Parts: sequence; structure tokens; C-alpha cells
Amino acid sequence: MATNDLDKGSIPFQAEGRLLQELGLRLVAKPEVALVELIKNAYDADAPSCTVRFENREQTLVVGDDGHGMSISDFKTKWMRIATANKLAKEVSIKFNRRLTGSKGIGRFAVRYLGDHLTLESVAFDAGHNCMAKLKAVFDWPEIDEAGDLSKAAVDYSLVRVADDTPTGTTLTIRALRSTTDFTRSTDLRDEVLRIVSPLQGLESARFANTNVSEGKDPGFRVILPGETEADDVDLAKLILNNYWGRLTVELNRKKLSFRVWLPGVEKPKKLDVNVKTHISKGFFADIRFFPRRKGVFHGKGVRGQKAWKWVRNNCGVKVVDHGFHIRPYGFPNDDWLSLDRDKAHSERDWKTEIAKDNFPVTVIEKNDPAANPVLYLPYNLQLVGAVFIETRRNLGGKDETDLVPSMDREGLLENAAFEELCEYVRAGVEFLAREDKAEIDRRIEKEAKEAARTAREDIRQAIKHIEDSPTLTPGDKARIVKQYRFLADRLEEQEEYSAQARRSLMTMSLLGVVAGFMTHESKAIVDELEQASRQLHALSKKHPGLASEAEKLDQRLENFQGYLAYARMFVKNVRAPKEQPLSAAGQVRYVMKQFENFRAERGIEVTNEISSDVMTPDLPVTVYSGVLLNLYTNALKAVTAAQSSIREPRITFRAWNEKTKHVIEIADNGIGIPPELRKRIWEPLYTTTSDIGNPLGSGMGLGLTLVKQVISEIGGSISLVPDPPPGFTTCFRVQFPKS
Repeated sequence: MATNDLDKGSIPFQAEGRLLQELGLRLVAKPEVALVELIKNAYDADAPSCTVRFENREQTLVVGDDGHGMSISDFKTKWMRIATANKLAKEVSIKFNRRLTGSKGIGRFAVRYLGDHLTLESVAFDAGHNCMAKLKAVFDWPEIDEAGDLSKAAVDYSLVRVADDTPTGTTLTIRALRSTTDFTRSTDLRDEVLRIVSPLQGLESARFANTNVSEGKDPGFRVILPGETEADDVDLAKLILNNYWGRLTVELNRKKLSFRVWLPGVEKPKKLDVNVKTHISKGFFADIRFFPRRKGVFHGKGVRGQKAWKWVRNNCGVKVVDHGFHIRPYGFPNDDWLSLDRDKAHSERDWKTEIAKDNFPVTVIEKNDPAANPVLYLPYNLQLVGAVFIETRRNLGGKDETDLVPSMDREGLLENAAFEELCEYVRAGVEFLAREDKAEIDRRIEKEAKEAARTAREDIRQAIKHIEDSPTLTPGDKARIVKQYRFLADRLEEQEEYSAQARRSLMTMSLLGVVAGFMTHESKAIVDELEQASRQLHALSKKHPGLASEAEKLDQRLENFQGYLAYARMFVKNVRAPKEQPLSAAGQVRYVMKQFENFRAERGIEVTNEISSDVMTPDLPVTVYSGVLLNLYTNALKAVTAAQSSIREPRITFRAWNEKTKHVIEIADNGIGIPPELRKRIWEPLYTTTSDIGNPLGSGMGLGLTLVKQVISEIGGSISLVPDPPPGFTTCFRVQFPKS
């Protein structure tokens, strides 16, 4: 029976030359990533090293390695075949059994991203000719792009015999670079590439480590970049990483998820094991070190603290390392793939992961008590240095299986169920670390408090014995002094309870910073309403003259309030984005004095600024210097106000000067003074001497001097109460800021 078919058969796929342009220019996001794809090829070729250099005034990029090279057969069947499955059939390299990094056969076309012209030269043993041979091929990418049929876009090559002792390897010479200014001259090139090809030395990678290197079978792999003069200081990295405050490991092996946390002074790690259902076929291992800015972290560890903290800052973040190469963007600056910085900024009160909620939930009491809530102790990225070692699936067996898979543009992993599990598991580990760290802090505080109380009680006992045994004291004197010491012992017990309460309250009071920021933002509406009320009051005073004085008072109050508000806004702005710079000491004093000018004038307080106009501070955030002045100045105002009934001329003075290594500023007043028995306690949190004197500036919370001392100490400075104030003054505080 006849049919109506006009044609029948099969048609193969066809491709135009611009397909290579699409592969090269669309599947790579940055020149650094493109360069790393070429470096990975060198690694897979068993090269001990790969050298990257610029020639011809940085108009030419050369990437060379000393690997096994390519024969003409390899070039024809592998390099020239798009998306070859060659690497999918293998798991390890030929010579050193390295885990192969490539999989899709398109990474080599990253060279297309870098420049328009490529010369490939490769030396290898050619089995077909039974000799060492050098292959040379020239690629003109724009010409290939114009080809209507990719199969007809031929590339010229030559193959020549070379001496038997010629070193093997491949060199790619790339000309007509596509981003000459931004890429070849970038000062970030070295850091960008090394972050990827040289993950931190000193971290444990468990079963993902290349054991052939440690056994001497593999010489290792080194990348030499332009301008490199010496190898990275691996010893420094290991020294700092081994002096962590806390360490977390997370391991997924089949269906078992294991967490381990080490903390100082704890012999055995804290453990948590969880059974999970996962799509991550090959598991993972994470090694994360915790470096909070706490006293003594690097003390006596063989490295200067300033150098160590700088290293931590430059290497912070949790990286993801696949087959030995760091995957962008995880762990790069400003990356927050575990949502640690975001949740820390939001002061979240509960764990994010279900693992944490199920295995160590936050109690209702802890959620309502900031000082007890371990979630508020969650580390942020600047405090963590670590890596998660994985092996992405290179061959899914032709099936659409869910697993850890690199994205086509080499920027991160596909955000599928396996990636979500990776985030959940690693984040749960960090939450476990936070919980154990908070518990350790509590244990240390309790231990220190008990030890201090024990020591104090022993000192009192020894003092009583000394008095009772004294041959020079009369029985009456002995009884009176012993009674006083026993009273002191009773006060000591009260002090222990006070210290515990102070620690809890201090954390709660710190939350007022959020309220302060909100108030400065919302008070514009209040100012607008006050200005409107002032205008109305002035209008009414024309008909009712008696209101004129009230209108003037409101104007004065409004002016004062606007001054305070402007100062608060400046303060909040600089807290959010601190900028260190030298400041005029006299200018900062004048600015702080201006905020309380009406208060000072109404009470006849003489305030003098004896600071020379040429005295400059070291590089400091304005919030630090101004905040210290503000606290000490208001304390002085309170002191002289409280003593006004007994002093004729209340006075406050500021003095400042620079010495060789420090900047010094003093604030002195002739107020009520500080009794000797209270001079040690003024630095304690929540202790205040102004609670019952009805001071117009308010009683305060007893946090001012505590916070001032803490802020100054953290930048290497000091604050002290001068034993002998200047003549005519009763109190003088001296602050010293380091010049470096």
C-alpha cells in the first residue's frame, strides 16, 4: 500500500563554530575561575607544578606545567572532542593516582574566556611513532566562531620529534587577552587563585586527603603565580590553626553523622552522633577552628597576637574543598553560605537546624534570658577558619540522580537536596560548637568565682589568725578588728551573689544598643511634632503674651534635644561603619562639651579645655574617643553637681598631650570625689555611686566605667584613677591610647 511519506531517515546533531564561544564565554563566571580550570588540567596530568606568568608587557598569558603531556592521539580524541567522557571512565590519574577533578570535558574551553588566540605546545611520549614528540596547535577563536559547521572548523597542528630526555608537559600561550586591565593587572589575582588552588594547610581532611603525598609517592602540587617570590608560610598556618580556642569536626560516612568539639582545658571532645538519610553519596569531612577574640588565645603560643589575628582575619570563613580545590564562593570574603553572620546580626533566639532543635533544644528559660541563651554565642565567619572536604559526583551513570554536583559555571554547587543537606549538617555542627562553648564559659566563670571566693576567705582567715596572735594589740583592739573582718567575710558571700547577678544583667543591658539605634531613627517624627507645637505656641503668644516665655523654653528644649539627637546619630552611624583616623583632641572635647552646654551654664560649672589645637590622637574610630570622653565628662558633671552645696566654684578641666608611644588625656573635677574604699569597685559592672543623690543627669546603670575600661583595653590602652589629682581637684581620670 502506497504511503504519503515524502522523506524518511535520521539526522545527526550539527553545531556551528560559535558553540565553543558559548562554552568558553558563558560557562565561566570570572577570569580567575577560568584560570583555575586550566590549573586543574595540570593537576590531573600529574604535574608537580603549574606556572602562570605574563609576557609582552602583560599582553600574553602563559600557563605551563610539567605533567605527562599530550600525545597526538590524546589531542585528537580528547582535547579536540567536546564533552568527552574520558575522565568519567577514570577516578584517578595515571601516575600519582590523584583523584581527578575534571568530568565534563569542557573545562579546557575556559581558555576561550581568557583570550582570542591560543598556541598549545605539549611534549609527551608518542606511542604511534615510538619516540618523544612535541605537539603544536594554533587556535584562532574568532575565526572558529565564524565557521558555519563546527566539524569543518579545522585547527592547524604540527608534530616533531624531540630528544628523549626532553621534559614532558603542556604550555598554553594565550594572546589578545579579553580583560587586560581588570585581569592581568589585578592585585587580587594571586589571592583569588591561591584561595582556590591552595586550601589551608594544617586542616585535617580525613579520608579525603591525598595519602600518596604523605607516603612520598606524589610530590604534591604547587602553583607559581606572577610576582611570587617565596612559598606561603605553611608553618605559620599550622601554628595558628593548632592554637585554636575551639575545634569542630563534622563527618558524614554513609548514614552516620558525627560531631566532635574540642575546647581548652577539656581532655576529651564532646560528641554527638546522629543517623540521617542523605543524598550525599560520598559523605564529607569538615574541620573548623574557632578563634573568638578572648584574652590569652595566642598568649605564649610562639606567635605575636597581632600577627596571628591578622592571619585569622585574612583566612576566615568556612570553605568547601572539592577534590583538593576550593569552590567559589564558599568561604570567600563576604560569603555567608551557612547564614551565620545574618542570624548573628538578627540576634536569633533559637537554633536554625532541626538536628540542633532535636538533640540540644533551647529551653523556654534560656530563650527569655539573653545571658543564658547559647544561640547568642553562635560564632560568625570572622571567628572561624575551616574547610568542608567533599567529592562531587563526576559520573551519575546516565541517571538524573541527586548528589553534590558542581554548577556549570564553576561557581558553587547545584542548589539541590544534597546541597541543602550539606548546609544543614555543617550549620548544625557550628550550633553544637556554640552550645558547648557557652557551657564551657559558664563552667569557667563559676570555677573562677569559687576560686576567688575561696582565696578571699583564706586571706580573711589568715588575717584573723595574725590579729589574734599579735603581741602588740590589746584584747579590746583584737576583738574590734576581728569583728570587722568577720563582717567582711559575710559581705564576701553577698558579693558572690552580686557578681552572678551582674554578669546576667550586663548581657541584658547590652541589648539596649538595639533600642538606641531604633530611637535615633524614629525620633525625627518627635522633632517634627515639637517644631509644629513651637510654631503654634509662638502664634498663640501674639494674642496671649504670657505664653511667650513658654514658647522660648520649648525652643531651648528643642534645640538641646536636636543636639543630643545629632550626636546620637553620629555615634550610631560610626558604630555601624567605624573608620579609624587621627582626630583633633581639642575638637572632640569641644564637641562633647557642646552637648551639655545648657546644663553646665545653668549650674555655673566652669569647664576648661586646656588642650592645644595641634594635639592629634592616633588612628581611632570617632565612637571610641568620643564615647570615652562622653562617659567621663558626664561622670564629672554629676560629681560637681552633687557637691555644689559645699564647693564655691565647681570646675572640670580637660588636658591632653602626646608622648613617644602613646596619646594621653585627663579629665579632672573638684566634685564629691571617690572614697578610697570604693576606688576598686567603680570598675565593676552595675556598680554606681549616683543612685541616691537625685542628680539631674540621672543615676546611670553603673555600666559607664566598665564599658570604657573594656573598650580602651581591647585596643591596647589603659584607664586609671590618678592617685594624686592636680591641685584644686578631687578626682582625675587618665586615659592612654597606644600610638600603634
